[in-house]
Amino acid sequence: MYQNSKPVRLITFLAVTIAVLTLAAELSAREFLGLGTPPLSVKHPTIEYMFKPNQDIYRFGNHVFINQYGMRSENFPKTKVSPAELRIMVFGDSIVNGGNLTDQQELATTQLEVNLKEKLNKPVLVGNISAGSWGPDNWLAYAQEYGLFEADIIFLVISSHDYADNATFAELNPNTHPTTPPFSALGEAFTRYLPRYLPSFPAAKAHSVKHTTPNPLAVNHGLDALQTFLVLAKSTGAKVYVIQHWTEPELTVEKAEPGYYMIRDLCHKLDIPTYSTFSHYQQAMAKGSQLYYDYIHINQNGQAILEDMMLEITSDTQLH
Repeated sequence: MYQNSKPVRLITFLAVTIAVLTLAAELSAREFLGLGTPPLSVKHPTIEYMFKPNQDIYRFGNHVFINQYGMRSENFPKTKVSPAELRIMVFGDSIVNGGNLTDQQELATTQLEVNLKEKLNKPVLVGNISAGSWGPDNWLAYAQEYGLFEADIIFLVISSHDYADNATFAELNPNTHPTTPPFSALGEAFTRYLPRYLPSFPAAKAHSVKHTTPNPLAVNHGLDALQTFLVLAKSTGAKVYVIQHWTEPELTVEKAEPGYYMIRDLCHKLDIPTYSTFSHYQQAMAKGSQLYYDYIHINQNGQAILEDMMLEITSDTQLH
């Protein structure tokens, strides 16, 4: 009987050990990596989707704060608290948003607010209106739904392919736009992040997809939505500026995708100034600075360059 109890005790010991190790790994993944609590998105009938308002979390050691309007900015009232206040709204997609790998304090929008307050010696508020894969439809619908918050200046940061990045209202991908927290932190690590580093997984291939040439209908729709958004922004009396973001492949060949020129021509037709990140990125990279997390998303160094550009444009506007 003693002999027969040995396997049972061994199995029990192994089961308890595995359970304890799994629990320890789960708690560590939550505490040190912030897994299990991703920034959540919500579907919207006109905007398509946006970040769920009122989130305050840490991911991979980075602070991610989403305010009451679904912006990656601190909370603020819808209208100005003082006539002297300078308000800037920055629209964009994951470039402006920064994602989980960028701390709130490293965002171009956060730094712009800090530096403008010091430089202009007046109240300044900068709103970060963005979400991953947003395009003209989303920016327009957000502005129509929430308004433009009495903005004095509106920036749009746009990539070449965004000219036809149209809303589809398809089901959101839980790996890129989760709407509910995952069951566990370890589960999120295995299903959302591990596949990105294993080439045989579909998720890894999805992250290397290159942009294809859209059909003419998609192009016309995207450019029409972009024009409507820019006209709406100008109609408020705000100064509107468009910053055209270059991807790493575009920089490598020193040639932008066709959408870059379509966006630029549209802005010029509307008498809206455009600014290119090309020379700024190129000069920084020539000095050995790494700017990208991947082929398109900028790290804290890239965010600093974007902030410098907006700071210079805003300073010129305010001081002249």
